[in-house]
Amino acid sequence: MKIPIFPRFVQALLVLAGLTIPAAAQIDRTELNGVVSDSSGATISAVTVTIKQEGTNQLRVVNSDKNGQFVASSMPIGRFSVVFSHDGFSDLRVADIDLHSGDVQTLNARLEVGSVNQVVQVEGDRGGALLNKSDATLGGTIQSIQVAELPLNGRNLTTLELLAPGAIDAGSGQQSSIRFAGNGTDDNNFRLDGVDASGVFHASLKSALRLQFSTEAIAEFKVDTAGYTADTGGSAGAQVSLISKTGTNAFHGSVFDYLRNSAFDALSPIKAKVHQTFHLNQFGGNIGGPIIKDRTFFFVNYEGFRQQLSGVPQTGFVPSAAFRAQVAATQPSLAFIVNAYPTGQASTSDPTVDTFTGVVPSPNSENAGTVRVDHRISGKDSGYARYNIDDGISTNALNALAQGITVNARTQNFALEETHIINERAVNEFQIGFNRNVYIQFQETGLPFNFSITGFTSLNENYSKEQVGQSFSVNDTVTWTRGKHTLKLGAEYKLPWFNEQNSVDGTATFINQQAFLQNQLSTFLTTAALPDKGMRKTHVGAYVQDQWKVSPNLTLNYGLRYNFFSPFKEQHGSEDPFDIADCGGYCGIGTSFYHTNYLSFDPRMSATYAPDIFHGNTVLRAGYGVYHGEVQLGDEDSPVVNVEPSTLLTSGPQSDGTVVQFSYPVPAALTPSTGLALTPRSMARNHPDSYVEQWTASIQQALPGQTALTVTYLGSHGVHLFRRSYTNLLDPNTRTRPLPQYPSQIDTKYNSGASNFSALQISVNRRFHNNLFLSGNYMYSHALDDGSVGGGDGDSPENISCYTCDYGSSDFDSRHSGTMSAVYNLPFGRGQRLLNRGKAFDLLVGGWSVNTLLLARAGLPINIALSRSSFELPDGNNTSQRPNRVPGVPIYLPGRGISSWLNPAAFSLPVACPQTGACVLPAGTSAWGNLAKNAVTGPPLWQDDASVEKTFHVTERNKVIFKTEAFNLFNRAQYGSPASSLSVSGTGATPALTTPASFGKLTSVVNSAGLVGTGTPRVLEFSLRLTY
Repeated sequence: MKIPIFPRFVQALLVLAGLTIPAAAQIDRTELNGVVSDSSGATISAVTVTIKQEGTNQLRVVNSDKNGQFVASSMPIGRFSVVFSHDGFSDLRVADIDLHSGDVQTLNARLEVGSVNQVVQVEGDRGGALLNKSDATLGGTIQSIQVAELPLNGRNLTTLELLAPGAIDAGSGQQSSIRFAGNGTDDNNFRLDGVDASGVFHASLKSALRLQFSTEAIAEFKVDTAGYTADTGGSAGAQVSLISKTGTNAFHGSVFDYLRNSAFDALSPIKAKVHQTFHLNQFGGNIGGPIIKDRTFFFVNYEGFRQQLSGVPQTGFVPSAAFRAQVAATQPSLAFIVNAYPTGQASTSDPTVDTFTGVVPSPNSENAGTVRVDHRISGKDSGYARYNIDDGISTNALNALAQGITVNARTQNFALEETHIINERAVNEFQIGFNRNVYIQFQETGLPFNFSITGFTSLNENYSKEQVGQSFSVNDTVTWTRGKHTLKLGAEYKLPWFNEQNSVDGTATFINQQAFLQNQLSTFLTTAALPDKGMRKTHVGAYVQDQWKVSPNLTLNYGLRYNFFSPFKEQHGSEDPFDIADCGGYCGIGTSFYHTNYLSFDPRMSATYAPDIFHGNTVLRAGYGVYHGEVQLGDEDSPVVNVEPSTLLTSGPQSDGTVVQFSYPVPAALTPSTGLALTPRSMARNHPDSYVEQWTASIQQALPGQTALTVTYLGSHGVHLFRRSYTNLLDPNTRTRPLPQYPSQIDTKYNSGASNFSALQISVNRRFHNNLFLSGNYMYSHALDDGSVGGGDGDSPENISCYTCDYGSSDFDSRHSGTMSAVYNLPFGRGQRLLNRGKAFDLLVGGWSVNTLLLARAGLPINIALSRSSFELPDGNNTSQRPNRVPGVPIYLPGRGISSWLNPAAFSLPVACPQTGACVLPAGTSAWGNLAKNAVTGPPLWQDDASVEKTFHVTERNKVIFKTEAFNLFNRAQYGSPASSLSVSGTGATPALTTPASFGKLTSVVNSAGLVGTGTPRVLEFSLRLTY
């Protein structure tokens, strides 16, 4: 697969060069503002405010206006000193002003009458500076000390996203498992230095890459969870913005090596016959410094790792020897399927089922690099160029049957930015970005299709897939300060491109072991190989925003954002949408994927008020906003798939009213190998853009010790969310389909779902002060939906004609969740207040640091599923079915242990349709189960990661740092959710509810992919670092 990059990129730039596009937000920037007054409180105009960045000596000069106000916008992150100068007054110098990602910090100055040459020095405002007095955003900045010091299993930066308010981890601490404020994973938006850093096809990068963006190359990053302003957006969920490191006037760098060995690790709670071996060596180095002092700087980083893992134990359920013999005797054509299962290792209560605990050897290697060059062109112009790459290959478990999957992956990201100070009140930032992700997957199992037999672990097929996603973007932002108003104008023009191809894909499903012995298929799906398809689309975002400082203690922020998401277009015109409502079926080759939306406007507003009675140490905030976004782009590829043959056969009533029972292998004549798909994938062409309405109210209080407490209420309502459903269903009376030329029901995607989310969020943040950094979040929340979580997440309803019947707790609803992180440098030895007695004492007691990262959440919902024949349902749809709830019977077994979490006696079988004729049921009964969606919850998760660090001072500038880290320090067993599928045995008038041997048992850990991230057993890591 090849994608021509350079020529089209150049063409796009030539077109865009002729456009005057104002533009997108720069979260890697900060703002410093304030009011200058004299000793009587009267404001002073024309005060020269000189802001100097430590390390680079770059200056920014602004003047106070007639109201004594000054604003320095579009500032970089870092530490600054500020000097206020005016004739007749002593100069005032404020040192050590720390500006973090997205900060809007207020620094009010009071000048004293005196000699011009006299300088008064004070420290910056450490209390009120922690408070957000500009808007009502719910979010947090992950600071450089957290990035550098907190223990991270696998050194995956995305784990730190959990430290932001509103974050919930499904288990592994990867981008693909972290959600914010009730939204879907693909509602999140990832940027690196303001440039798109998503996976394009999905919002998150493919999880096969662990480093992605090395922690060594990231200065800090900001997560805006909800309620953010109009200058931020591009999706309906959280905005995650990373900022790369820069060089300074002094050469600094380090080399490091992190070592892991399974000899120091605890055993998995899922016991294997052999203790898994694990060896990890993670190493690298970086250097930054001046090329031309005070003018040009560079930073270069490399990080790589080599991993050998014998595998993470998982328990699967396989056919017993007796069942294999029975299959060989009664259905020899199916013997190859049961023989593909590994031999069982232990029996269960079901004589047909054994358990098998196995591992998949998982070697993994990765190499990541970053290069950045910053240059000050003149006193008014500066810019930088930055390139990032990560390349890796990994093998992981495909299932619990010791089958593996190998992935080759590469990410590349480039940013070029120029900042121009138009005048002291106006700044323009222009940026070009490029983002590319390559993902190549292959698995060799020896099977032609996937085989799913309820009661046994599913088998996987031989399969390969290649996906290449990339985006080009041009951003421009203008910030203009006039009086009490700070006006921002901005836009972004982005071209997401996506190419995909894959091998033949298919699945044969049997409803239970009895049906397998009788070779009675429930469904059979086969899809031809997909040749290379290239999809192209356009994103445009534009906004206008005003921050109005009505008074020194009241700020209003209001703005309007516009979003345009064009439909995809296959580059060769090889697409054919299918929509019964809009086209009566196929719409024709070359028809647009869906009807274009042009009216996605997002009004946003907020108010902050700091009452004088509290001396600026208390802030009241409230806000409301609308946030448009797209569904997962991978869910929009249906029209390109439809031009390749695909057929789904479902046993039972057919489209023409006949009743057929299919067997394996299916006759070739029933699954054509040419022509359009007989079972197309449908996407409603009435496709409104998804959006979320959010409202927040909060109180922030400054506490002693540079600490701030924030209490926030967050509410949100999702509209036009991604929903998965089915059309061409059976008529209950005639038992025929409306489109008989198509043999089965048709998977159909809509943007019509809804969700609600409410949360109480409590946060405490203390910036590093007196050797201690502390940050903590707790959230009590409830997420509800009708099967539509958001981008990339959606469940089909049990009853297609009643979406509201599925309204209930979201798949990722966790009522209680929280995090706490701390960094503490012990106050002993060199430069400290205790035992500061020279090199000998410092060697023993100096340079010690202890750090911790605590994660916790309540159990996630479990949906009890019922595997049924399509014969039994009025509309023939047997997906997402549930049983009835037996009144008065506890749903959990006493003690809730690894082998007894759920009580099968709490469920019963709904009535079934007659095998022939119209589906007429007894009065007061229903074929659909009355058990609510997500009616039970799985095990909670909590773990404490800790580290101890010792720093040895070799010279004034050179240090050697030794660190020991323990992940899941207390070795808590982190189990995944129990198996939750029931099945039906018997047919006709005597069906019965069957409980598979696996039901209600905990057979896997929450993180089955490896020994990195969250949710692992206790593991130890040792590292050595030399800084210079």
